[in-house]
Amino acid sequence: MDWFPRRHAVVLARSSPGRLAYLEKTGIVVPQRVGQSPRLEVLYSWEQILEIRAISRLRQHLSFQTIRKILQYFEDHGVGCTLRDKHLVIGSHGVSWVRSETAAPQIIHLVGHGCSTMGQFVLAPLDGLDPGLLDGLVGPTAPKVVDIEHFRQKVRPR
Repeated sequence: MDWFPRRHAVVLARSSPGRLAYLEKTGIVVPQRVGQSPRLEVLYSWEQILEIRAISRLRQHLSFQTIRKILQYFEDHGVGCTLRDKHLVIGSHGVSWVRSETAAPQIIHLVGHGCSTMGQFVLAPLDGLDPGLLDGLVGPTAPKVVDIEHFRQKVRPR
């Protein structure tokens, strides 16, 4: 496994030394310490750097307290206390997790915007899904998907 010193982790994670210190203090991303004082070196794994980047991206939309609640939910349900390997959807509905490692993929609504508790989870298999449950995941606020064949017909000379 590759390990990176703090100064490299700051650059790779697109973060700041203060953010790394805060994540360590809260116990979310705890680096490895090697050596003796005063030459103690702080090292981060590549997985930790990816985790820091995932937290930074979520932080653009959510409070740190909400991110910690999501991590706690993952830990409580035995799916690993990480964000870097989860498919999270953030939209007008809040945050949902698309869990695809089960036999039938599921959407788990983790938290709504402005909601302070995470006690209401909705499990919905994707194959028989009620279209109303996907409001916010698809629709006007969702990313646009381009139909290549339709696009070719529009630009084809007549």
